[in-house]
Amino acid sequence: MKKYIGTKQIEAEPMTMGEAYEAGLLQAGRVPSEGQGPNAGYHVRYADGYESWSPAEPFEEAYRVAETYVDRLHVEREELSARYNKEREFFYSPKFDRLWPHEKQAFETQVDIMCKYIAVLDERITQAEAKELGHSGIFS
Repeated sequence: MKKYIGTKQIEAEPMTMGEAYEAGLLQAGRVPSEGQGPNAGYHVRYADGYESWSPAEPFEEAYRVAETYVDRLHVEREELSARYNKEREFFYSPKFDRLWPHEKQAFETQVDIMCKYIAVLDERITQAEAKELGHSGIFS
């Protein structure tokens, strides 16, 4: 099988497994044991209206809050930073030394641009958060 990465926009709110059971959001026939009732999770509503419950850990690995413009900037920054860190690990690995010279140059350019992009996102986040707080910001 091939690997896939997906993205979708959902609505969610915190909800325990017991509350999800009472609301009829668990898979058919699934009844939580007495100890599972307080397990943390999320009530999830998909774009097509389908509703379900997800345990907290896999939900929080897959989704980030994106309610506001600032939230979305933080998500973009976190994703870019994670990719940048992986690129830096590769840069310092023996595998990098096996690249052809033109591949090394292109890779170094990519890493440099990613670093600058992170700096731009940091500045945009600073400005957006200042604006939300009613501060004038650096550029005004």
